[in-house]
Amino acid sequence: MNWNTKFKWYKFGVVRKIRNLEGDDLVKVLEETIEDIYAKKLDKNGLFKLYINQLQNYIADIKKKPKKGRKRQYDPFLIPRSGDGRVVLFGLSNVGKSTLMNAITNTNVKTGSYLHTTREALAGTLEFRGVKIQIIDLPGFLDFKEDWNISKQIVRVARTSDSILLVIDLSMDIERQYTFLLTQLVNSKLLESIDDSVIYNIGIIATKGDLPSSKQNFNILKSKTKIPLIPISMNNPESLNNLKSYIYQLMDVIQIYTKPPRREPAKIPFIISNGSTVNDLAEKIHNDLVTHFRYAKIWGSSVEFEGQRVTLDHALSDGDIVEITTFR
Repeated sequence: MNWNTKFKWYKFGVVRKIRNLEGDDLVKVLEETIEDIYAKKLDKNGLFKLYINQLQNYIADIKKKPKKGRKRQYDPFLIPRSGDGRVVLFGLSNVGKSTLMNAITNTNVKTGSYLHTTREALAGTLEFRGVKIQIIDLPGFLDFKEDWNISKQIVRVARTSDSILLVIDLSMDIERQYTFLLTQLVNSKLLESIDDSVIYNIGIIATKGDLPSSKQNFNILKSKTKIPLIPISMNNPESLNNLKSYIYQLMDVIQIYTKPPRREPAKIPFIISNGSTVNDLAEKIHNDLVTHFRYAKIWGSSVEFEGQRVTLDHALSDGDIVEITTFR
């Protein structure tokens, strides 16, 4: 498994551990996570080095908060994780994030032609090819207000995601939007630098692709970035379907079906990261499968013939059927 995949699934495991924790309990698990990274020597990789800094900053922020006893305030940015992955929409105010959200998910978010229509984080579900992807609509940045308090909350939610989608309006100033959004990602350590390697899966959705000036502005945007991007038109069903496929591909996941010996494969697949091995799948099902592993049989494109026996380090392909046999 490469470092990006290892980091992605390590982070996902941490998020699952802490999702219902707060206060001292949360701090304890975060500190144990940092110790675990050092113990496994993962800190030698740049992704995990930055993750340690993020965790340390998170711990410092928690310790600054008042202890229980005071009335707990409503958090408009607290959204429980659900589905097979989480994607956030990240952009300036009034670029069409909420309209986009309504078009590709099961939600009906309030929209308007004035700034800051969305005032809290909102969630919906995109279902595509059997995968359920949680889409988070974040309030838009107001780039003319440098001290805007919600900016920190937007970044906080973005850190809990598997992918970040920058939403850029092709009818507005491309340079202004692109530079501002990437600066936000760099300042929040979600991106090492504007021209450097990407830590998170990041994509760009260019909205209002049906306007007269959109083609020229799209080419300008395309010349400025190496980040995968896609132009869309809200009124074009084919364009929206292409967007769903784009988001699915950005998640970089595969679907694996399991089967007990002498029985039919399960109808519902496991969703795992592309590049995962039999060991990764076994851990996702139950740790005992790794401890007592004997061999696995595979039906699918990752093997030379159907029912081939493989070991734990065998890399899986999308659509594989896996039968795991243990010593007990």
